[in-house]
Amino acid sequence: MRIVIIGAVSSTLTTLKQLIHHNMDVVGVLGYEPKSTQNVSGYSLLKPTAESNKIAYRSFVKINDLETIKQLEEWQPDIIFVVGLSQLVGNEILNLSPNGVVGFHPTPLPRGRGRAPLAWSVLKEKQVGANFFLIDNGVDSGPILAQELFEIDENDYAEDVEIKILEAIKLALDGLLPKLKQGILESKPQDASLATYYGRRAPNDGCIDWSKSAMKIHRLVRASSKPHPGAITVKEDFKVVVWKSRLEKDLKNTGVIGRILLTNNQKELLVQTGDGLLWITEYQVFDFDANLVDESLIVGQKLGYYSDIELYKIKAEINELKKRI
Repeated sequence: MRIVIIGAVSSTLTTLKQLIHHNMDVVGVLGYEPKSTQNVSGYSLLKPTAESNKIAYRSFVKINDLETIKQLEEWQPDIIFVVGLSQLVGNEILNLSPNGVVGFHPTPLPRGRGRAPLAWSVLKEKQVGANFFLIDNGVDSGPILAQELFEIDENDYAEDVEIKILEAIKLALDGLLPKLKQGILESKPQDASLATYYGRRAPNDGCIDWSKSAMKIHRLVRASSKPHPGAITVKEDFKVVVWKSRLEKDLKNTGVIGRILLTNNQKELLVQTGDGLLWITEYQVFDFDANLVDESLIVGQKLGYYSDIELYKIKAEINELKKRI
């Protein structure tokens, strides 16, 4: 069975390597190569793996462009794998291979269809994993070919979950590919009545509201951490990117919400939240020009954005400008 794989991220690369491991007839690889990969979480270049295994490779920016479709037609795939691609595949591609197009999604389908599944899973779900399904005209709604799920640990960060998802991909494909090699393509319809959907997330959605509970903020930090841009807060004129945190369950300290109450030898910061205490255990500080700065946070400083204070500062600056005019 002639196979083409399309994608751009670590899950794509893992799938490609498993196809090769199972000696599948991979006749082509389409790799997403935008001008900038800054906003592509977990970006992986597929070209080196394709070329080292003597598999035809072609790059693309828009999956439904005429040139990309022509290339697919030349490869004459019996089945297409689309893994880790945020662009929607058009009907021309969906109808191009006789056995359909296989998609991938890491939530416990039919729950968690839609965008930003890794971040949303850490925020909302108890399970994640690997789902391979036949793409239809819906959103992650096609019949499932293989599903391998696992529990999210309460201390898992997004990068930890991603690593486990890659292992789940291998297990799912270990079950699917031998059957596919024999021409067997069994699927199970999803129960639409159980479906839930997640929307797009942007970097600013990782902004910390210190009036929330320590548990909710800790979950946001875990969900926003690498390969995502990180959870963010501010300290006066600096942006603070929080990569890791941990809950404090024993100390009896109480302070103003957002205030740094303690530091320790590891330079960790204990912050008062709306409900409970949270240690910031790994962070970076940036200036307005997004330059990393050597700025240490200390006890007594207050984190977060407070509109009343900012409005007062703006009015004071305007008043000073009026005096100079």
